[in-house]
Amino acid sequence: MPFHYHKRITVIPKLLHVTISRHGWSWSLGGRRAHITGDRRGARGGAVRLPGGFTLRRDRRRHHH
Repeated sequence: MPFHYHKRITVIPKLLHVTISRHGWSWSLGGRRAHITGDRRGARGGAVRLPGGFTLRRDRRRHHH
């Protein structure tokens, strides 16, 4: 059973968080209804919660040429 560690640091309450794990770091900007995220590799994503329990998500990776 592998162990996973992460630490979530609140930079601005209910708005900006940074998460640190053994794989690197990521950030999250926004609240429960809508937020955007990113990580150290350039991946970006976002989510919007819709009425009725639905969530609209969009994830995008940075492409290296």
